[in-house]
Amino acid sequence: MSFNHHDPIPPNPWEIFPEADAAGLGSLQGKLEHWWQHCWWPYWLSLSPQQRAAWLADIRHPEDWREYVRLQCAFNGIDGEKI
Repeated sequence: MSFNHHDPIPPNPWEIFPEADAAGLGSLQGKLEHWWQHCWWPYWLSLSPQQRAAWLADIRHPEDWREYVRLQCAFNGIDGEKI
C-alpha cells in the first residue's frame, strides 16, 4: 500500500505496514519511522482527546497497535485516553 503525505487521514499502521509486529516494536526505523513521524503522529496529535480515546477503545483496531499508540502517548507525555 502506498501513502500520500497530504492525505488528512492516513491509513492505520497495520494497513500500511502489515509486516510490522507492534508487540515487538521498540524504536522506529526506516520507512515506518518516516511514516510515523510525518503522517501518523501529526494526524494523531490533530485529534481531540475524545477522538483519541475513541480510537484507542475501538476493538476493530488490533490490541497490539492500540497498546503501541498508548506507549507512544505516554513516552511523549500525552494522555491518549483522557476525555
